[in-house]
Amino acid sequence: MRMVVVASASTRFEADLYAAKLGAHGVLWQIRSRELVPTTHPIGWLEVLVPADEAEEAAAVLSIDEDGLAHDRPTRTRLSPAVRTMRWALGAALAVPLGVTLAAWATNALRLLDVVR
Repeated sequence: MRMVVVASASTRFEADLYAAKLGAHGVLWQIRSRELVPTTHPIGWLEVLVPADEAEEAAAVLSIDEDGLAHDRPTRTRLSPAVRTMRWALGAALAVPLGVTLAAWATNALRLLDVVR
């Protein structure tokens, strides 16, 4: 069964709300995590998927708010400045040790090749 994305969420709570609304209307759903760091508070986003043959029904369900008024289908939410900063800090924290390790490896490799004495 092919699944398609009908909504994206930046928090698990938001994804659960979409899933609950779909389930209440009898639409099968699945939440797929796109977490950068798997923790209880994910950094990244989550996607709500439904079977391809139920995608139109799911889009219609998610586009109706509590007043019964139709709105545009939910789109991927933008990451907050705090999450973007956290992603940058995580990347920097990983880049420094990786660079040091690479430099040490290159130095040892050159010594083994008898290039550097």
